[in-house]
Amino acid sequence: MTEPIAEIPGASDSQRATRRRESTILASLAIAGAVVEYPLAMAIKSIDVSELVRALPFLVITIVFASLIPLSLRLDSDLGLPGAPLLAAKIAGRKLHFSIRSLLRVSFGYAILAALGGAVVLVIVLIPLVIKHSSGGSSSIPSPPIFTVAPARVAFVGASVAIAAAVSEEIQFRLVLYALFGWIARLMSRGSNRFPGRGALWIVTIAQGYLFGLIHLAPLAGTLFNSTSRFLLGGMLMPQTLEGVIFGRLYLRRGLEASIIAHASMDLGLFLLAAVGVARSH
Repeated sequence: MTEPIAEIPGASDSQRATRRRESTILASLAIAGAVVEYPLAMAIKSIDVSELVRALPFLVITIVFASLIPLSLRLDSDLGLPGAPLLAAKIAGRKLHFSIRSLLRVSFGYAILAALGGAVVLVIVLIPLVIKHSSGGSSSIPSPPIFTVAPARVAFVGASVAIAAAVSEEIQFRLVLYALFGWIARLMSRGSNRFPGRGALWIVTIAQGYLFGLIHLAPLAGTLFNSTSRFLLGGMLMPQTLEGVIFGRLYLRRGLEASIIAHASMDLGLFLLAAVGVARSH
């Protein structure tokens, strides 16, 4: 009978210290991204105090998610989820098992896929709903302020919003929600596997994508979707829901940094296209 291998002294302490540093960095990025994102998104036209007050609940949600990051990182290792491999390797001084070039290539590919998928949902589902809503005699939906400002402002402020939103939202919806939903999925499954199965991960992916779409639907809650049932159903029809599912699959494949790059790349491209459109309309 072989003797058990003795644990390396201080190994667990080192892992805990690494995880604490990782948690602190990720929580700071999530909160900082939200603090930058909401005022800048409003600053595309102008900052109004009432609009800033409306953004406070979203900031509170971000702080709650940030407080769950240490738990999420522990669950990641238990559930076999990728977490933030680049950050973890940097803090621990480990070498990466993949190249940055391949990470960028995959991330940009998923960004294009998410943009195309969101555009299809927008054209097939959301735009017809808006047209039907407007032609039915209901109160008109306000036009986006992005079309009333200078193209350079749209490009500069939009790029800042894209980066801040990608960092903050990916930490919240991919890192934290995946860990929590994955833990729930494992509790509900009666198998002896340590990790959630493929079917459970798909359910988790769709669930977090749905919540990602639902929170982006909030600004339309009182106009296009003016009841609780319509609001909950509308979450399934949002372009961001499909985009959240696509970013979620990328997260499972390559980790948090890849989904941040894809999210930021997609939003940057959309804001630049918007800036071009505004320039032509002027």
